[in-house]
Amino acid sequence: MKLGITLKRLDEEVMAWFDLILTPVRQVTGEMRTKASNQKVRPVVSCFGHTLAANKHPDWIAISDDGLPALPGRKNLRDGFAWGWVCPNVEEHRKNLLAFVKELVANDWGGLHLDSVQFPDVNYCHCERCKGKFAESGFEDWFGWRASVITQWVAGVVKETERPISLTIHPDPYFLRERFGTDLGELKPFLEWCMVPLYCLTYDLTYWLDTLLYAFVNLSPVPVFVELYAVEPKAFGILKAMATVAKYPVAGIIFYDPRGEKVREIAKILREDKGVRELVSSHPNRKFRELAERICEWR
Repeated sequence: MKLGITLKRLDEEVMAWFDLILTPVRQVTGEMRTKASNQKVRPVVSCFGHTLAANKHPDWIAISDDGLPALPGRKNLRDGFAWGWVCPNVEEHRKNLLAFVKELVANDWGGLHLDSVQFPDVNYCHCERCKGKFAESGFEDWFGWRASVITQWVAGVVKETERPISLTIHPDPYFLRERFGTDLGELKPFLEWCMVPLYCLTYDLTYWLDTLLYAFVNLSPVPVFVELYAVEPKAFGILKAMATVAKYPVAGIIFYDPRGEKVREIAKILREDKGVRELVSSHPNRKFRELAERICEWR
């Protein structure tokens, strides 16, 4: 099982501990971060989640079937979006995004990770643009057409970049295609792996991780990495989550730890806290014990 981390600041010491590193270069807010390329690192590019573009171009915003914009805050209290969503069929946005990706991969990166490659939810997008494209598509199934839009976009990125591609997917193992247009069966030829963010502020309870992971490992035709939130949760909670994830045949665990502070804390606790060491060393899951032993060496 591999270990990875999502870092905003590329710390060479922390990077040496991990098998793979993700770093955001284009975020859902619209913020861009320029970084020196590195073969061990995959830049993360937010595609259709882009608050800045949505605010700047109101006609680009994805629209629900009853006319609500896919925007955060008071502009859409019902659906509670955390950022703004651009309709995946906006040609100008797609061209700008592809140009950005092509320029990005001209540097020496170890692949490319795509984020927010989806429709906002099941009742989006019903703008006139989407309605027209669906009518011209030859599809009779609305959900099949939406899935084709997303698959064709990813296929186009793969063709233009010729780099290994990974993808963040929504943590819904059952209705990805229906809700977001994400059909992993169709996407499989274009993806090296997918990442499922399973975030919690505490990880005090982990039964829901069991439920979701059991489904993902049985349903996904693509290798799955699990991203664990490692900012607010206490170190012991993250260890509990790791123990749960280690029960399943996933490709690995990726920590969302932008500054690399929590992974240092976890390593220190595993080395110095006698009670935690005893709990970990007596844990029945061998993969978890091996991961913990590996982390102990981080200094």
